[in-house]
Amino acid sequence: MRTSTTTYRINIKNPVYAEVLSDENEGTTYGEVKSLGEAQQAQITASVASGQLYGNGVIVDSSAMLAGLSMVLSTTKIPIEAQVDIYNYEVNDGIVQVKAGVKSKYIAVGYEVEQTNGSRELVWLLKGRPQPINSDVKQSEANINYSTDSITIDFVRRKSDGMLKYFADEANPELTKAQADAWFKEGPSKPVPANKKVIDENDQSETN
Repeated sequence: MRTSTTTYRINIKNPVYAEVLSDENEGTTYGEVKSLGEAQQAQITASVASGQLYGNGVIVDSSAMLAGLSMVLSTTKIPIEAQVDIYNYEVNDGIVQVKAGVKSKYIAVGYEVEQTNGSRELVWLLKGRPQPINSDVKQSEANINYSTDSITIDFVRRKSDGMLKYFADEANPELTKAQADAWFKEGPSKPVPANKKVIDENDQSETN
């Protein structure tokens, strides 16, 4: 891989999700890419399987493998439509009904990280089950106190290929503009190829 330009992460933005429609040995398919609101912070923690082998009273070998990922995503406010979709909530006359025991869908979560030279890191976490949303609601006193949401998602390996995550960095010259532009246009069934063509939704060039 060619050497990346030196740059530093300064801002997370544009979190999105896509429902995992199927995940079988033949492949994984996703639904439409939708917004998760406005990002404030994403904390990714690795789940590690580890072991040590002792011989003659000392450690003679040690192994550690990535087993999963856990994400805590903090946002200004998760859209009500996303909550209804992800958690299968019922809605009657505009009222969302949250019932105990309802299981959330498997989803992929993506986001971008702005960097100091104007480039971006692009991330997809591929298959995770969200825990119920947490809300931090505050009272405004002398100053205005904003309320926020957070969601914890535990990511597991895809059945189709064992993958957990895709990520790319525009600071690396091997990533093409076409790849970056197409990153969030659809769910992450496969890594975006270098010759990917982006379909402009506003392109009126096609004739009926």
